Amino acid sequence: MRNKVKADSIHLFDFLENGKTIFEIPVFQRNYEWDEQQCSQLFKDLTIAAEDDQDHFIGAMVYVAETGRKLSHIYRIIDGQQRLMSLMLLLKSLADVNDQVRAEIQEQYLTNKYLEENNHLKLKPVAHDMEAFEAVMNDRLDQYNEPSKVVKNYQYFKKRIQQSEFSSMELYEALNHFNMVYIELTNDVQDENPQVIFESLNSTGVSLSASDLVRNFLLMKLDSDKQSRLYQEYWVKMERIFTTNTFADFIRFYLTMKMHKMINKTKIYPLYKEFYHGQGLDSEEALADLYRFAIFYDQLIHAETGIQELNPILRHINAMDSRVVYPYFFMMLEMASTGEVSQDNVVEVARIMESYLFRLKACQLPTNGLNRMVIALCDKTKAAGDYRARLVSLLNTSFPDDKKFADSLMNVNLYSLRNNLAKLALVVLEESRTKETIDFDDAQVEHIMPQRLNNDWRIELPNANRINEELGGVIGNLTLTKYNQEMGNKVFSEKREVYQTSNVSLTREIATDYSVWNKDSIVKRTEQLIQELIAIFPKPVDTLQVESITGEHAITESIDITGKKPTRLTINDEDIPLDSWRKMLISFMEYIWRLDSRNYEKIKGDSSLNKMLFASQRSPEILDNGTSIETNFSANVILALISKIAEICDIADEVSYTICLLYTSDAADEL
Repeated sequence: MRNKVKADSIHLFDFLENGKTIFEIPVFQRNYEWDEQQCSQLFKDLTIAAEDDQDHFIGAMVYVAETGRKLSHIYRIIDGQQRLMSLMLLLKSLADVNDQVRAEIQEQYLTNKYLEENNHLKLKPVAHDMEAFEAVMNDRLDQYNEPSKVVKNYQYFKKRIQQSEFSSMELYEALNHFNMVYIELTNDVQDENPQVIFESLNSTGVSLSASDLVRNFLLMKLDSDKQSRLYQEYWVKMERIFTTNTFADFIRFYLTMKMHKMINKTKIYPLYKEFYHGQGLDSEEALADLYRFAIFYDQLIHAETGIQELNPILRHINAMDSRVVYPYFFMMLEMASTGEVSQDNVVEVARIMESYLFRLKACQLPTNGLNRMVIALCDKTKAAGDYRARLVSLLNTSFPDDKKFADSLMNVNLYSLRNNLAKLALVVLEESRTKETIDFDDAQVEHIMPQRLNNDWRIELPNANRINEELGGVIGNLTLTKYNQEMGNKVFSEKREVYQTSNVSLTREIATDYSVWNKDSIVKRTEQLIQELIAIFPKPVDTLQVESITGEHAITESIDITGKKPTRLTINDEDIPLDSWRKMLISFMEYIWRLDSRNYEKIKGDSSLNKMLFASQRSPEILDNGTSIETNFSANVILALISKIAEICDIADEVSYTICLLYTSDAADEL
């Protein structure tokens, strides 16, 4: 039997008055979230209905109808629970203000006398709101002291009724003008109609997050008992881990790892459904898997995994605000948990990733290719069991070498860079000395030569202003201290006395190694610390030694392809083997035609592309669709053309290519 939909308009009182009705809010639904703003609008609607003496539409109510004990009608609310709860509180407020209608409201709209249990209330809210709702409805607010939107909104409605220009009787009669649309679904757990209708509604109230939608999708089709069990066993535990925002981020990272594709924040829910159906999962399997990776996510966020050597690396990555790599660590932690890789392997690749991220940020290089790189790393089939080699291969061409890293640290104002990079550098330097964990939040960065120079500094050090402008923010002029406020603008001779007794090894060294603080001192210390940072954040040696290593890059990356040739074009997880840059252009143009032939019209709409590819042809190539395009371009121009076309066709995030070193014998075949 398939779901049958019954829909019609109905007055509020007609909807509520059936004596055998039970309105059940499924356990997976959100807690009651209406604030004064939504309640104020509802009361305004009531006063409009009272003033106009006409029907007033208040929205839709969607429910799955079931039959309970003693032929009770159970309406499992799919959409409209926030409004229904508010209407019940409004009715209770009217009953408490007007004794004349109190019994009528209580008996006809608020309670179901046919229920066997002690609680005869028609509305059964989620567990979080149950105690507060029962306290309001059973006149036991004097025994309930917890903060609750249920209590707050009941009191708000009561106050508005008492202050209204309309009498409580007029407001009660106006409720009969409240008109709504109901959509009743006959329950069939094999059908998705409840969820489809739920998704398509655009009701008033607080919009649902991606995590809300995923939760409802997984639980909505189940019977009440299974809903409750899975909700408590998995979802409640995940909610304790996440806030709403991080929950959505977690699902996005989870899908990136599972689907090997870019996951836009606005498409989390539809892509999760695509993944769910594509894998042939059921709700329990899906929730169990989400919970398993939610634990990994929690471990990553707090840098508290079961792998002791991994935790400080994670703290450093988190300090760099580089959670984009989390999908890769999801995969590695899961494989470590099953024994597919060793814990040492996980630590090894984590160290490489940490070094790469720090060098990238210190050199102020773009990170827009990082998403694509992580996606490629999450495809285990391409690693062939050697995850270190796969990582090194993908990072190879964009991994800053020692010279570039050193040059940047010598010249860059590290203190001014984002993500507290200067503090992180100093923390890892200190940790390398003491082998103890430093509390990142507690540590403070001290400028040895202060940012704001006073006259004492200018007297003690000639050209102090120029030196400070040039070198004030480099790593050599920075240290860690807990005395930042106390030190202020003191001259070096005074600071040195304090440094001698510092509990920070890095700071004590300054007092020991330097009697004066000038340009030479800053340069010398910078050079020393740079060499230490090169050792702490090394570039893997074999990236320089193995000629056959290839690198995968997003089409949007700006890299030097001199001496390189393409081996593979990847579009939306489809791999196309290549042997030349010309072949890359041809393959790309044929792909986007297959994707949508209208793409060619978009390309021709760009005058420069139209001229280069279609209008003037010296060395044309006939494509499979019969279209002739120019292909006589340099490798760099081909990359630029593909990148621009990918943006026009809105697939830039889905395109990457793999390159290898061009051997001398290949030179003639570069194009």
